[in-house]
Amino acid sequence: MAEYGPLLDARPAHRPRGVLPILDWGCGMYAAVDCLDPVAPVLLFEPNAGPDYWANAWFLDSPSLAQWLDRWLARTGWWEEEDTVVEDAHDPVPWRDAARRLATAD
Repeated sequence: MAEYGPLLDARPAHRPRGVLPILDWGCGMYAAVDCLDPVAPVLLFEPNAGPDYWANAWFLDSPSLAQWLDRWLARTGWWEEEDTVVEDAHDPVPWRDAARRLATAD
């Protein structure tokens, strides 16, 4: 019987500490919750834009999980087909804690 020791860090190299994926958008993109923040902001991981560093692939999607779920149920999020072509749609905001969280061990 094989013996297994504890995993020191099971996170993929591109996932910051305390971040839990909740939705796979496809093409490498996914939504994730920052579990270390009390309001649980929702983040977007978008590796396809060509970032040269994983921290550049993380964006703030919603200031809280509650707000993100409200938009999901109301069908008013950026992911809705009608909203992706609106000229005044906001650009994704980089998540400023990504680099620090990527560099921090669990």
